[in-house]
Amino acid sequence: MKTGLLTALMVALTIGLSSAQTDSSYTLQQCIDYALKNSSNIQNADLDIIIAKARVGEYRSLGLPQVNGQLQIVDNPMLQRMFLRNGGFYTNPTFPIGQTIAVPNLFQQRTSGDANATATQLIFSGSYFVGLQAAKALVDLSNKSSNLSRTQVVENVNKAFYMVVINRERIAILDANITRLDSLVKQTKAMQQQGFVENIDVNRLEVSYNNLLTEREKFQNIIDLSTLLLKFQMGYEVNKDINLNGSIDDLRKAENATTGATVNYDNRIEYGLLMTQKKLELYNLRNFRVGYLPTVSAFGTLGTIRMDKNISEVFKNTWYQYNRWGVTVSVPIFDSFGKHYKSQQSKIAIKKLDNSISNFEEIADMQVKQSEIAMKNALKSLDIQKKNVELATEVSRVSKIKYQGGVGSNIEVVNAESAYKEAQTNYYNALYDMMIAHIDYQKALGILYNQK
Repeated sequence: MKTGLLTALMVALTIGLSSAQTDSSYTLQQCIDYALKNSSNIQNADLDIIIAKARVGEYRSLGLPQVNGQLQIVDNPMLQRMFLRNGGFYTNPTFPIGQTIAVPNLFQQRTSGDANATATQLIFSGSYFVGLQAAKALVDLSNKSSNLSRTQVVENVNKAFYMVVINRERIAILDANITRLDSLVKQTKAMQQQGFVENIDVNRLEVSYNNLLTEREKFQNIIDLSTLLLKFQMGYEVNKDINLNGSIDDLRKAENATTGATVNYDNRIEYGLLMTQKKLELYNLRNFRVGYLPTVSAFGTLGTIRMDKNISEVFKNTWYQYNRWGVTVSVPIFDSFGKHYKSQQSKIAIKKLDNSISNFEEIADMQVKQSEIAMKNALKSLDIQKKNVELATEVSRVSKIKYQGGVGSNIEVVNAESAYKEAQTNYYNALYDMMIAHIDYQKALGILYNQK
């Protein structure tokens, strides 16, 4: 029994440790997934979608039955007088026959109460149906805006992630260089103590060694800053640790990227936004045109009413029901050419959008060509820098062998180390430039973020 309990505790502890080790370890895709869920920009874009859907529901409700209730209690301490011609329906002998006189209100009580409910139903409205279609297009516009935010987040996370991984690799190489140079400094000091080399040879190597230490500290600060940038792009807690599960081998896969693809405008979110904006403007124009059509609605009212000499009597005595129903047809006749001028404005707006769409197609083609050229140049530069690293490594190795064998100079070793360090720096800069060019190329083609 104790053995079984101990085994269960060990399993639970192992699982807990495993979870603790992996909770803060992120691959590039996991960083992207986290950012897509936690970025404040994306969250706001998703909230805009919810608002747009709510607007569709709000507009749709205008076509549903509307019921309103009303209770009205009126007290008229001084009723309006009636104006009658004397000698007709009413005769007052004190005034000449035929004269208009003001008499007390014979038909209205001082106090009245009216409780009713009125239901209305829209039967036909061209503007309503067009507006409903436009409201749905507004949701589509919000969805595309959200996808644009997602594409920008994916781009930013990619670039920040690669910056961290590359600089982390550079630190690893710097540590190896520091270890190798530290060993060389110790060997040279030993040779100096035996009188085989001068003190200045040791000083030169120590200067190079100290420069490497300073450079390592600088790159560590760069890693801290780039990690902070990555956390910001992900919506990750700034003070929470994060471990990145990625290596430079993953980045080299982009070296095999092919070029020569043709952009599909439909893959570009910006193109979809422009097309949806045009659709909305077309609905706007159509709304002005159907505004000349009549609007038909039905109504019905059911209520109870009471009139009496005072408020207390109104509530004491019997209330009597009444009802009415009907159809209302509203026909626009003359609006001072307002709809005409609004239609003209809408037509011009559509032409402007057509120009923007054509312009974007040219821009998209140019972006693909530019990013393709940039990626080809970056790949070529990376290949050259890779060969330079190989050459600098060989030069450094040979110079050390010559120096240790007494046939080379200390200056030759220091220069070889400097050239080797510069070649490595140029290589990693070229690698990062290649990754950025690859991201820009994917973005130009509209394939950086696959919409779900």
